[in-house]
Amino acid sequence: MKELSPEAIILKEIVNPERIEETHISYAMITDEYVYKLKKSVDFGFLDYRLSKNRRKYCILEKELNSRFCKNVYIDVLKIIKTGKEFKLVPHTNTMYAIDYVLKMKRIKEKDFFMTKLKNGEIDGKTAYEIGKQIATLFKKIETPINHAMENGSCEVIKFNCDENFTQTEKYVGSLIDKEVFEFIKSKTLSFINDNKELFDKRVEDGFVKDGHGDLRIDHVFFDGEKKIGLLDCIEFNRRFRFNDVVSEIAFLSMELDTKGYYEISDNILEGFFSIFDDDDSRRLINFYRCYRAYVRAKVTCFLLEEKGKEWDAYNVIKQDLDKLLDASVTYALNMEKIKNCVFYGVMGSGKTKNSKFFVKKYPFRHLNTDVERKLLFGYNPEEPVRVDFNKGLYSYESSIKTYKHIAKKVSRLNRVGRAIVIDGSFSKKEYFSLLNEQNLNYYKILFMAPVETLKERLIERDEKISVSDGRLELLNKQVESFETEHLADLVVETTGPVEKNLKRIVGFILDNEA
Repeated sequence: MKELSPEAIILKEIVNPERIEETHISYAMITDEYVYKLKKSVDFGFLDYRLSKNRRKYCILEKELNSRFCKNVYIDVLKIIKTGKEFKLVPHTNTMYAIDYVLKMKRIKEKDFFMTKLKNGEIDGKTAYEIGKQIATLFKKIETPINHAMENGSCEVIKFNCDENFTQTEKYVGSLIDKEVFEFIKSKTLSFINDNKELFDKRVEDGFVKDGHGDLRIDHVFFDGEKKIGLLDCIEFNRRFRFNDVVSEIAFLSMELDTKGYYEISDNILEGFFSIFDDDDSRRLINFYRCYRAYVRAKVTCFLLEEKGKEWDAYNVIKQDLDKLLDASVTYALNMEKIKNCVFYGVMGSGKTKNSKFFVKKYPFRHLNTDVERKLLFGYNPEEPVRVDFNKGLYSYESSIKTYKHIAKKVSRLNRVGRAIVIDGSFSKKEYFSLLNEQNLNYYKILFMAPVETLKERLIERDEKISVSDGRLELLNKQVESFETEHLADLVVETTGPVEKNLKRIVGFILDNEA
């Protein structure tokens, strides 16, 4: 922490905090029961706290705005005064000279924060759904005059914000940002805005653009009691950042969950949110706004890396965060207009599962393995092997049709919340692809192949381990002989090389095809 300001030193002496948390705009003095927040005398263009009267105004506004999202947390605005040799905190309406202004808040227990519960595995699908539903209900209640919404949330403003992001990051292209990734995100974003001007302005007219939160991150969600949630740290200092489409608000939270690997929780929250805002236009905008939010965070991370330089101890860790944000942004850009799923298919041992797991770890696609889904559908433990003859029992034609129909419906449901899927399975018959077509799914068919000797070696090695796949050496020849769909592939990947090379080829193919 840098040296405290004189006002922060005084506040520290008054409240005797357990610890102090510092950001670029404020100090938070944390005691056992309360948090005392002191704004710094700074000007960053998008906020101006230099004048004492501005700090007072924004303390009052912060309390007022955040009280919409949580009860009894934002307690009072106080001011620091001096009486004789003693410093005190008194109500901001006190007539004595103010050294500075302070926002007093109730301290939320660490165990009640959403992030803590996530890390502890306490958030299941049902809880996540309720979180999304409650957040939507909070935003639904906000009344915003249409002239204010149009002034701060029209298509013109959205385009200005996006243009600003790309202009401010051009200098990082080729160093921190891959040129192809930059051009792809920029092209998809600006094309979507140009093609949907009427939609964006209709959102204002229909009341979806609200004087909202503006910074709905994981760290700003907490549990106020066992089931009720509250939101903290709404942006008070800049209307342009706070006025947003409700979908942009939930997109920020969803994007953050994705970059931390909580894809399923992210989807459950969106399903809860869309149970309240259940209209096609809201669903249509989710990936546009997730792309926007991810890119804004990437931009800010570029600024930080430039400021600190490569000598900074945390440089490589933060650079990895930047890469995750850009991977997320390019995925959302790909799925902005229509959801693009991928089918990673091929015979047993071809490497489709290994490659699909690697793919979804890097890009926020959900992974659906047909063997896992098959076992869950028919009541088996997906982690235990099922030994049956080729095309018999659990793997009979009838069971396979039922499995692929189930998968097609599940993919369709997940696509409804903007999630693209990698479906990992053999897809050995044309009919299995036709079942996806019945749900009107968009997808690329990526065929994985390897020499027969390599397939055999992999199956022998797999037999010595616990695997979700039930493919084994004695079934290989029958599957190869009956495989119908080799010629249907959009791309063929030979898997004897590094997974990273395969991934680069797949992503390059998709981006080239979508450019």
